[in-house]
Amino acid sequence: MGKILKYIAALLPALIAWSCNTTGCLQNQSSVPLAGFYNSEDDKSIAIDSLRVYGVGAPNDSSLITTKTASRVYLPFRSDASSTSFCFRYMAKALDYPQLNDTITFTYTSEPKFVSEECGAMYFYKITGLNYTTHLIESVEVTDSLINNLDTERIKIYFRVAKDEEDDDSGDNL
Repeated sequence: MGKILKYIAALLPALIAWSCNTTGCLQNQSSVPLAGFYNSEDDKSIAIDSLRVYGVGAPNDSSLITTKTASRVYLPFRSDASSTSFCFRYMAKALDYPQLNDTITFTYTSEPKFVSEECGAMYFYKITGLNYTTHLIESVEVTDSLINNLDTERIKIYFRVAKDEEDDDSGDNL
């Protein structure tokens, strides 16, 4: 019995070191498209005030963002479908009308990919089509149709932006 205890005591440090291995999956395990918001007139990044973005027809509350300001949003595709639609609801007081909501629909193919033993499998997507309404969205551009697990902006959404009133040059200040 003493030999067995000595053997276990000798192996215990090796087992502990092996179980604390930190070489597991360090990669991003999600293939989720990232969309940035831009001014349609000058291609500069912008933040949209009072915006809610949600998946159309998604179960439960599918709100992706509900915030005072946002300059980007992740738009997760459904792996079990060939298209996914997102609604952009503008909640600022002057714009909070259902007829001003915009919808973007992406069509795509999805392919499961085995990444590694530690990371397992994930879906990669290839965007094949795009439709959108143009109430406040001017246009949508897909800069790279391959959606993989790299955290890179692949979609640009261009919004019509109200111009700031320029200072009155008449000298009258109120």
